[in-house]
Amino acid sequence: MNWQLITDSEMSNLTVSQRFFEYAIAYRNAASAMCNSMVETQSLRTWPNANVVLLLAAHSTELFLKGAILARDPSAKIEHHFLDSLGTEYKRLFSESQFDWEIPFRTEWGDLSEAEIQAARKTSPVPSMLYRYPVSKGGKEWNGAFGFEAGSFMEVLDQVDRDFQRIMGHIAQPSVPADA
Repeated sequence: MNWQLITDSEMSNLTVSQRFFEYAIAYRNAASAMCNSMVETQSLRTWPNANVVLLLAAHSTELFLKGAILARDPSAKIEHHFLDSLGTEYKRLFSESQFDWEIPFRTEWGDLSEAEIQAARKTSPVPSMLYRYPVSKGGKEWNGAFGFEAGSFMEVLDQVDRDFQRIMGHIAQPSVPADA
C-alpha cells in the first residue's frame, strides 16, 4: 500500500476564523457529494442518508457563521450550536450589503408573539440533534413533520458554496473607512 499521509500541519498557519471556514467548506463538500450520490442512485434515497446530508450541511453553516463572527470579533462567545442565534450575531456584525446572506436552517416564526416563540423554541429540536439521532431523548418521536428532496437540496448546497466564497472574499479584503 502506498500511504499518502495527511496531517493537521496545513492548518497551523491559519487563524482560528480561517480554520472554521476550511472545516465549513469541507462539511459542505461532503454534504454535496452525498446529496449528489442520492440524486444519481435510487437505492441511496433513504431517510438516514438524507439526515446525514442535512447534518453535514447544517454543521457547515454553523462553522461558517462561527468563522465569520470570529473574523470580526475574535473574543466572541460562540460555544453553542444555535443557528438562529449565530445568524443574528452574524447579521449584527456584518450589516454591510455585501455580506447579505439567506442563511439556511433558520427558523421562521411567522406571526407568533415573543412568548409563543420562546415556548416553541423549547420544543423545537436544533439541527445538530435532529439530524444526528433517529429519535429524541427517551426514544420519543421528533416534534414536527420532515422531508427531503435531494435534487432541490443540491441547489441549496450550490448556493451555500457561492455564498461562502463571496463572503470569504469580502472578509479577506480590508475594510476601507467611509471617509477615505
